[in-house]
Amino acid sequence: MNLASRVQLVLAVFVCAACLSNAAIGDDFNVSTLNAGKVFPGTTLFSVTTSFESQRIVEADMAGKTVWSYAIPRSLSGDKGFLLDVNRLNNGHILFTLHHAGIFEITRAGKVVWRHLDSEASHDADRLANGNTLYNRGWAKKGEAVAREVTPDGKTVWSWNGLAAFDRPPFADVDREGWMHVNSLTRLANGNTLISIRNFNTVVEVNPTGEVVWSITFRASAGKGFPATEGSIKGAANHEPEVLENGNLLLALRRPNRFVEFDRQSATIVWQWEHPDGHKALRTNREANRLPNGNTLVSSQDRLYEVTHDGEIVWQVNAPRGGDNRRKFHKAIRIAPDGKAYGG
Repeated sequence: MNLASRVQLVLAVFVCAACLSNAAIGDDFNVSTLNAGKVFPGTTLFSVTTSFESQRIVEADMAGKTVWSYAIPRSLSGDKGFLLDVNRLNNGHILFTLHHAGIFEITRAGKVVWRHLDSEASHDADRLANGNTLYNRGWAKKGEAVAREVTPDGKTVWSWNGLAAFDRPPFADVDREGWMHVNSLTRLANGNTLISIRNFNTVVEVNPTGEVVWSITFRASAGKGFPATEGSIKGAANHEPEVLENGNLLLALRRPNRFVEFDRQSATIVWQWEHPDGHKALRTNREANRLPNGNTLVSSQDRLYEVTHDGEIVWQVNAPRGGDNRRKFHKAIRIAPDGKAYGG
């Protein structure tokens, strides 16, 4: 029996168990849906924050059983450090961010092997091929850097503050958890940087000199500190855009809550997923990652879903109940049986 067959057999056992109990329970993670024949197999690495006192990074199998975890110690988080991003590096280490504290790299044994202290570091940090680390500063004030690239010794070698492009109506006077509230960024193969600006309902591509070479703004009405914006695609508070192999952009949108893939040049939607119970069933949706089998792994408040291209939910994991934080999940990454990670 080859590896793929063994994985499918194990998953089938999990499905049978779920049929008997109506849920597969593993270390507090309730898997309410699991279709072994349609999921992309592996484990899922994610951050979960039940409360400030209970923040951890978890790797769980498809049945919700924890296979590895790391509880965030107060020695790193201090009195305010809030867990947001988590990434698996090529060396097997884990890179994560704590807003109000900084960025940390740990081994699987939990040893901190690198840190960059910056109280404004927040939603996203990526280790680049050159060894530098690219990260966002979500709550930065107007004029401050919202994106930075630092060397292993913490020297800033690139930054962007967005003033040249956005110090104009309707964006100039926005102030909602920072000016722009950048919530993700990605270094593209061409050397440019893709940046998601939540407060402006806008995604931009910026070249190394800081010039915006491409952008899209979504259509949304004003509300709760957000400006009214114009665009061909309806949506607001964009999160975690990623450029797919076909060149399209995949991201999370709110108002209405959905996940959208669109052509970057024509702004034509080619795929979208909204919960079958309606957009209100997705709360504070944050991230979408396209998997090799064509499925999409998404996070939304206290649930993680894997959905097919046709919109079928083939995996759903629910966060533990309790705690004072309703936005328990933020980032989720699928790790294949061969160790390759998808997402980040």
